[in-house]
Amino acid sequence: MDLVKSLGIRTIEAVIVFFLVTFLPGFPPNMEFTAFSVAPSMPLKGTLELNTKLNNAERLLDGDIKGPEHIVAYNGELYTGIHGGEIVKIVNGKFVPVVKFGRPCAGLWEESVCGRPLGFQFDKNGNIYVADAYYGIFKYEMRTGTSTTLVSINETIDGKTPKLPNDVAVASDGTVYWTDSSTEITLEDGVYACLGDGSGRLLRYDPKTHTNEVLMYNMHFPNGLALSPKEDYLLMSETVRSRIHKYYLKGPKAGTSEIFIDGLPGLPDNLKSLGEEGFLVPLVMARDSENILIFQLMGPYPLLRKFFARILAAIEVPLQYAHKFFPHYYLQRAIHWLGHFESVSAMSPKRTTILHLDLDGNVVESFHGNDSTVSGISSVEIFEDAFYLGSPYNTYIGRVKLPLTLKKTPVKSVKE
Repeated sequence: MDLVKSLGIRTIEAVIVFFLVTFLPGFPPNMEFTAFSVAPSMPLKGTLELNTKLNNAERLLDGDIKGPEHIVAYNGELYTGIHGGEIVKIVNGKFVPVVKFGRPCAGLWEESVCGRPLGFQFDKNGNIYVADAYYGIFKYEMRTGTSTTLVSINETIDGKTPKLPNDVAVASDGTVYWTDSSTEITLEDGVYACLGDGSGRLLRYDPKTHTNEVLMYNMHFPNGLALSPKEDYLLMSETVRSRIHKYYLKGPKAGTSEIFIDGLPGLPDNLKSLGEEGFLVPLVMARDSENILIFQLMGPYPLLRKFFARILAAIEVPLQYAHKFFPHYYLQRAIHWLGHFESVSAMSPKRTTILHLDLDGNVVESFHGNDSTVSGISSVEIFEDAFYLGSPYNTYIGRVKLPLTLKKTPVKSVKE
């Protein structure tokens, strides 16, 4: 009887805590929480059947860089953006700084000061267009060394300022399409974006009028972009929902969107165009029938998601106040880590996956790894007969010899 009574009391106490935390007015994070659902993961069979094509990956620059989020080949050289805020290029096995849009900072824990370049792309003239998560959208002219701010992080667009610029796609006429992964949280608190409702946007920047237009609203962490070969549509990863959208730019459906592919066996990140051969889609975190992502499982239960988000904030907010009055290195590092995607990256399933989709959204081929020689892939580039694999978490660039099926695929980004 005493055990039953004790369990009853603990249960009542837990319920009280749940309701206090969930319904306390004014407590962060300031986000909406409504029900959503995610399509079940595609079964890993047929063209998705598991294999070991990404095993035994080489690790380049191992320990010398942190977080090569996006890798792009241009004019015979590889470029990537890293923690610390720089875009760098790889020369003779070392990295050489190219440009930085953030300010000088003491270390990676000052990410919001350093800046964090995520997606970027070269145009036909060798200019780099960059989405910096903390500073906005930039154009950097390599020939002159001149940087131009196209979209400031403080610019109000349709009533809201961007909080997390993530990727860019540049059309042949100079139009810049870009994703703002959230209008509520910054990259340092990315986990909250998985728990709250989607507030991200797809936008279009007009280089003639210097204005932005919102094309899609309320996306759940919109991420990587890729234009079709004829630039008649644009693909966009919606990472939290494990799907990719198709937004029509030309033709009778212009200005409308549809689902390109749903139920992906993981979280899609940056997209790589292969011209007429389709697209490569790296999955930064795997999911399947045996590996369920907890924030997707909680999708239909908004109060539960709100409770966990507030518990996380209840840990983080006191640390922020303590650091404000008693600044300390370890407090700052703890604040940076809490809520950051790196805090949950270790919980990712062991499987590493890249998908090859055709222009109709069918899975043509899949590439898997299970030996952890490379993990957390957010970007894939084809260069010198190999896959070069980027990640926001790793301290290296992965390299895997290119499968024969893709050897003759034209890669426009290698040499414009």
